[in-house]
Amino acid sequence: MKRSWVHVFVLVLTVIGAVWAPGPARAQVGPEVNPDAHISWPPPVYVLRGTVNIRGTANLPNLRNYFISVRPLNDDLTPASPDFLPVVLPSTRAVRDGILGTWDTTAVDDGLYEMRLSVYVRGGQPVTHLVSPLRVENFPPPFVDIDLTPTPTPTPLPPTPTATPQPTFDPTPRATVRTAGANVRTGDSTQFSIITSLPQGTPVLLLGISNRGTGWYMVRLPDGRIGWMAPSVIDVAGNLSLLPLVPPPPLPATPTPLPTPTPPSGANLVAGVVVFDPPSPTCGETFVVGLDVANLGTQQTLAPGTVLLTDTRAADGTVQATTLGGFPMLMPGQTFRVNMPLTVTTWYNEVHRITLTIDPGNNIPESNEDDNVRVVEYVLQKGGCP
Repeated sequence: MKRSWVHVFVLVLTVIGAVWAPGPARAQVGPEVNPDAHISWPPPVYVLRGTVNIRGTANLPNLRNYFISVRPLNDDLTPASPDFLPVVLPSTRAVRDGILGTWDTTAVDDGLYEMRLSVYVRGGQPVTHLVSPLRVENFPPPFVDIDLTPTPTPTPLPPTPTATPQPTFDPTPRATVRTAGANVRTGDSTQFSIITSLPQGTPVLLLGISNRGTGWYMVRLPDGRIGWMAPSVIDVAGNLSLLPLVPPPPLPATPTPLPTPTPPSGANLVAGVVVFDPPSPTCGETFVVGLDVANLGTQQTLAPGTVLLTDTRAADGTVQATTLGGFPMLMPGQTFRVNMPLTVTTWYNEVHRITLTIDPGNNIPESNEDDNVRVVEYVLQKGGCP
């Protein structure tokens, strides 16, 4: 997907000319934009690099969830692939003019892309919004960084004014109850029992986030007790990157339903073969974990999906690295290889355990949810790590 910079320059001039011409232009987002389901940043004809915060709004009534996906474009802005691949985990929390998610552009090749926001509602049709074209440029050519601006003649600087003291930012992850009567539970889903219910405005301390991909937070209550709260009932603040991934309690046992005589139907995603490239992962060096995702059901999946990869140290179960992959909608009998780059820099010459979970948020209806996890182990080679 690498393209010459001459093509890029011609493409940008073509898009800018199309925006100012009387006729329609592909770089425009379009007039039919739902104010409650749209991407406000990045705009069309924009260059992205590294980790990018995607801003916008996903605030439709009866919101079920939303996610963001991309697909590559050719030089003439036609789709290079019919499939959109998710780049942000599905979220059930409504967002108004805020951060919809974060995209690590280093996981894809440089080139042109089309971004799509998909918002699903209960009892209605999904609402989508496209932003195109966008350019991913993690490896710019050398001449891009050359500064040809003449050096200005230095002038005497005025006396430095006394700086006004600024309030100190508190990086401690914390949260405040947003809704009236927010429940605190013993685990990271509504299947767990309720510990207590907190009134609106109650502060809680964030201790971690579920490593099962549910988005629930482990919190410390004002009376010192520990529990779990859903992201939809609290407003969070502080540096959330400081939060560790915490394994929640196992799901409570449910009564086994009586078997029904009806034949199985619907989609059924199954975690298949796992391959490493290169075969022996080395400390500090990026390797690719490939997982075959197969639809062994009788119907097509209703939406694209994601795969959550978690690398843990086998000796104590501590999480060493995580990443995310995506796959398109799959027809019955179709298999898709999801490739996820991973770099591990801790505990070499030890056994590591990789857990791959298909559709961790259970957003794709299936006839069987019990075959979506694959666990493999490997020994991390020392390589050049100290």
